[in-house]
Parts: sequence; C-alpha cells; structure tokens
Amino acid sequence: MERIDFGVPPWTPPGPLPPCEVPQTSEIVIVGAGITGLSAAMAAAQAGRHVTVVEQRFGSGATSRSGGMILGDTLIGPVSGFDDCDGVLRDWIMQSGAKCDLVWNGCHELARDSSLPGAPIDWEENGRVRLAKHISGGVLDPAKLLAELARMARRAGAAIVDGISVLRLERSADGVAVVTDRGSLHGDRVIMAVDAMWRRPSFDPWTERVITVALATGPLSDDAVTAIGLSPHLSFYTRDLPLLWGRMMPDQSLLVGRETLPWTSIESASGMGDGLEAAGERLWLRVRRLHPALRNVSVRHVWGGPIARAAAGVPAIAADPSVPNVFWVGGYGGHGLAQAFRMGRIAVSTSEAALRPD
Repeated sequence: MERIDFGVPPWTPPGPLPPCEVPQTSEIVIVGAGITGLSAAMAAAQAGRHVTVVEQRFGSGATSRSGGMILGDTLIGPVSGFDDCDGVLRDWIMQSGAKCDLVWNGCHELARDSSLPGAPIDWEENGRVRLAKHISGGVLDPAKLLAELARMARRAGAAIVDGISVLRLERSADGVAVVTDRGSLHGDRVIMAVDAMWRRPSFDPWTERVITVALATGPLSDDAVTAIGLSPHLSFYTRDLPLLWGRMMPDQSLLVGRETLPWTSIESASGMGDGLEAAGERLWLRVRRLHPALRNVSVRHVWGGPIARAAAGVPAIAADPSVPNVFWVGGYGGHGLAQAFRMGRIAVSTSEAALRPD
C-alpha cells in the first residue's frame, strides 16, 4: 500500500530516538512504540526482563494523532481492570516528573438537553448542548508524553529500535521469530502494540475500524472564549450522538473532533486526501454553528487517524491463533491515552501468566 497522508496534527513531533542495534534475542519483543508499547516496555524492564521495542517511525502513530485528553472510562463506561486509569496515568506523570504539559482541571460532560442550565455552556447542535456534569480529567501534549515514556523506558533498561519494519511473525522452536527488514529477532513472547494500520489478513482481533477526523482552529479572542463558556486547558465531550469532543489549547485555539471516514478511504492516497478534506469541512461547519462567537472561526489543522476496536468497545488482549506466544493488545474506542498506559502493564502480566506452566 502506498504511504497515506493523514494530515498534520498540532503537536510538535518528538525528536529522534538514539540509534540502537537490533539484538538477536530478547525475552520480550514489543512491536510499536506508542503509549501501550512503551508502558509495557517500562513495566517489563523494571521487573528485570530483557525487552526490545521495534518501531517503524517513532511519533507517527495514534498517540501523536490524539487530542491529548485524559479520561478514565472506556467507550461504554467503567470496565473492570481500567478503573481510575486516568488517575494512574496522572500519578505516574507527577511522580516521575515527566514533562508533557499536564493540566488537571477536569472535563465537561455535555448533553443535548434543553432542561439543563444554560450556563456556562449553551451551544446548538441538534438541540441545545449544555453542561450535564464536570468529571475528573486533564489534558497534555501527547507527543511530549510519548517522548518522556521512551526516555524512561530506556532508563529502565529497554532497548528501542526505531526505523525498522516488521515483515512477518513466525513460529520458532522456543518462541517467536520477528522477521524485519533489518534481520530476524527472536523473542520468548511478542506483544503487538500497533495502531490500526497494522494487521495480518489471516487474523484481525479488531472487528470495527474507522478513521476519525479532528481539527484545530485559529486562536479565539478573550470575548469568544468567554461567550462559549470554556477556558484555557478545559476539555469537553458529548455523551450523546453526534459525538463532539475537544479542548481549549494554551493559545486559545479550539481543538475539536470528530467526523469519521470509512476504512476503505485509506486504500489510496488520493481517496484519503479527498475524504479528509470533506470530513474537515463538515466538522468546521459543525463548529461554526455551535455558537455565534464561532461563526467566523478559521481552521489551522485538519488531520485524521485510524482506530480499531472490538465490537464490545473495550480494550482487549487477544492471543494470536497462528503464532503461539504472540499477544495483540489495543481496541481503544475513545479516551485512549489513559487506557493505553494501563493496558501496557496489563499486557506484560497477562502474557507472563499465559506462558507460566500450570
């Protein structure tokens, strides 16, 4: 498949990783240096495991295409194993000193319900959009978070090899052979922490795939920010459809999602480009119609990112049926930053338990 341009998000990409040679063997091989993969690498390395992370292009995946919002629930609400995952990520950032522009001031949950008070939020989209409740949450720069996770995973002892493409996975006598364009790497087990662009035709644990589209506006005036009922760093989402989520950026620009594109849009660069432009236009019109203060808002960035999830709508771990000791992790349908951090730790413990003799 030709390389697809998903547009440019507003985050400054993380800097390049230090060069790292591909080892011949590793106890744990993690494919993907996003939040899930790096969280898993850090947890495994701190437990004394020999860990190698392989990444095709650091900073180009789902993390750097997110809105940088930290929320605790899954797509369908609270789920066992992910309780307080927003607090877990927040506490790790604060205790580790990770520099990722974290601001923890909560999130507005909005509803299309005209019976709710008309302050501080009173927008119009398929009815009045108003504040239902204020919940725990925060915002950060996801590209900076990614860079900090990589730095601390390396400090814990994990090797991270950037600029390497995985070609296939093969059974071996005592583990898995990860065949790459830079040779083969043998692992006792493999954690596939890849984004929605990577899948094997013979096995796909994620039955629902879609491309989500977001935009960032130009800076709003102080009067406009006050009129729409937001403040710098405050995030929001609607609990009903059509889904709308976003946050105020430090420069008072507004980051908003989402529109969607079908998975078939990525079959060609031209198809993706046309679809992204059209989706961005639809989203821009939605934003302009929310409030008179947004009527003349400009757009600086439009970008998209593929996501994949199981029909249940909750993160999951799936054992590969063709290659033993390979575990696919993911399935984030929303609120993915905190879920991904928790899932990395869960993936390490789950994969170890699966290999433990009865």
